[in-house]
Amino acid sequence: MKWKIVFLLLMFSYQFGFATINSDSTKIKYSLGVTPSAILNVVPAIQLSHEISFSKFLSFGLETGFIVSHLNKDNQDSRGLRLRPQLNFTIHDQNNFNVDLYLFYNYRYFHATRVDEVRRANGAFTEEIRGDRNTTMSGFGLGVNFGFKEFDSILKKVNVGFGIGYGSISNRYSEEIFNPEFLIFSDFSQSGIAEIPIIILHFSMDFI
Repeated sequence: MKWKIVFLLLMFSYQFGFATINSDSTKIKYSLGVTPSAILNVVPAIQLSHEISFSKFLSFGLETGFIVSHLNKDNQDSRGLRLRPQLNFTIHDQNNFNVDLYLFYNYRYFHATRVDEVRRANGAFTEEIRGDRNTTMSGFGLGVNFGFKEFDSILKKVNVGFGIGYGSISNRYSEEIFNPEFLIFSDFSQSGIAEIPIIILHFSMDFI
């Protein structure tokens, strides 16, 4: 169902965007940048920012990130991806400064290696147990973005913004021993599916 909604969002962007520019393809612009704020995430990622502008007031954005680590040291060799398609509506654009409101869908998946030790034979020896953690998070939300452009350098635009949303997170462990105890202020790492708030703090720089 979620992927159907994303598909409809993309189709709406396509149809409304081309209707807005009255089939004038010269107004379609593509921009590429990097998102340094992604490296400060609980699940750090090397992330690129893509945007296709259909008109002065409408654009389609896509964040693509490659997860390279996890702040929790128990999640070793964490690797995965992050995708965030979003539909941007520009509500202010003047004097090289713009304000966008956007709808987004956030998706994140990562795999990590887990290692734990269990004492056997009344403590006579210790057995090392290795396994896996697979985590998927997804959800929808709203956000606002502030853009500063027309820099006299290779840097074309700087974007700062935030978003809030609601979704779910699913954790699967290969062995029950890796399932952490419940904590009120945990990082939603217990086995199973749980509802979760989504908070985005965004900083990106466009170069193309």
